[in-house]
Amino acid sequence: MTATVPPARTAPTMTLSPLGIFAGMSGNLMEWYDFALYGVMATTLGELFFPHGSRLAALLSVFGVFAAGYVMRLLGGALFGHVGDRLGRRRALLVSAVAMAVATTLVGCLPTYAAIGVAAPVLFTLLRLVQGLSVGGEFTTSITYLIEHAPPSRRALQGSFAGLTAGLGILLGSAIANALFALFTTEEILEWAWRLPFLLSVPLGLCLAILRSTLPEDGPAEAASARAGAEAEAPSSPVWRVLREHPGEVVRGALLGFGPNASFYAIAVFLASFLATEHILPETSALSLETASIAWMVVLTPIAGALADRIGRRKMVLTGVVGCGLLGVPLFALLHGSTAVGDLWAELLFATFVVAALPPYQVWLAERFPRDLRASGLGLAYNGAAGILGGTTPLVCATLADATGSELAPGAYVAFACLVSLVVALRTPETGGDHLA
Repeated sequence: MTATVPPARTAPTMTLSPLGIFAGMSGNLMEWYDFALYGVMATTLGELFFPHGSRLAALLSVFGVFAAGYVMRLLGGALFGHVGDRLGRRRALLVSAVAMAVATTLVGCLPTYAAIGVAAPVLFTLLRLVQGLSVGGEFTTSITYLIEHAPPSRRALQGSFAGLTAGLGILLGSAIANALFALFTTEEILEWAWRLPFLLSVPLGLCLAILRSTLPEDGPAEAASARAGAEAEAPSSPVWRVLREHPGEVVRGALLGFGPNASFYAIAVFLASFLATEHILPETSALSLETASIAWMVVLTPIAGALADRIGRRKMVLTGVVGCGLLGVPLFALLHGSTAVGDLWAELLFATFVVAALPPYQVWLAERFPRDLRASGLGLAYNGAAGILGGTTPLVCATLADATGSELAPGAYVAFACLVSLVVALRTPETGGDHLA
């Protein structure tokens, strides 16, 4: 008999219309479209902005900037979490989306190293930091907004929609980059065509601003009054209150997400560039495998959310981190010596376990913080996992592969991250049947 999680008992919630749900989750599409471009175009961007003679050295430089953007996510989670808890989720979502649209458009307008020298990587890095700040606020605030406006029995499903649109954004970025390499020669891409994917942020940003303007404010009057009362009793910053009142939850949440996020960034960001740079696969083949894996994850994300509502967040996360931990090293070994079909099945299997863990973990973590501190608490804990721990995975994996000379080193790192998360998950209670405070 299938175990079920008892329905949560909670106060009446103002549910969202389908358009409201789409508006709440849509910002992630643009934010993660941009982030995907950095992963799949890392080799090209390295040659344009960080020319060191060595392709691997250039790749390391781009992933270093990629990692710096993820470290900024922690600051973004704190900044936009403060805005979300104090001024409302809607305002935080709108500001983060505008910041990302402007920064991404400016990247597409940047002169390269050949044109202005060292100023090019400096400007490139500064814009990357702004984008990291924006993503740190967008993703966690959208999860907060979605679960707080969901029926109790569908919180994980509705919360998974944030990850769904993030996956669609990554898929779009991968597909656009794939099309770029298919339609243009290497010389054309390096000369001017690399700018096209970044300039697509202009129409995406305009559509997003219109959608976000339709969002209702945070929730029912009684919830807003409760939040105002909490602020009257404790006028300090919500971020400071989280660090003072819930430091253990922040650390636990970051470590709990280490494995799921390291696994995700290994397959969705690092793998294609690594396979192409090490001449294991042609660049177009590597990007095609990555695109197929991301598409599979997008399909599975709402299924994982629905299962987390039915059997619990904890069981889903445990299944995912065990699977990713066991498959990390075999995945990299198989990709080195298998056929194209074997490579595809290996990546799809690994992606299945990634999705089993990641969307349920995101909702599980959000549910562990009280409403008046949820945006700040989730912003700090999740961005600690996705930014500092998971987001640095491409840089760490590239460095390990370069330092050890082993193509299996990245898989060993993923296995280690999953072991950490497994230990934490075993000691973390289920929240699926709890009242959403």
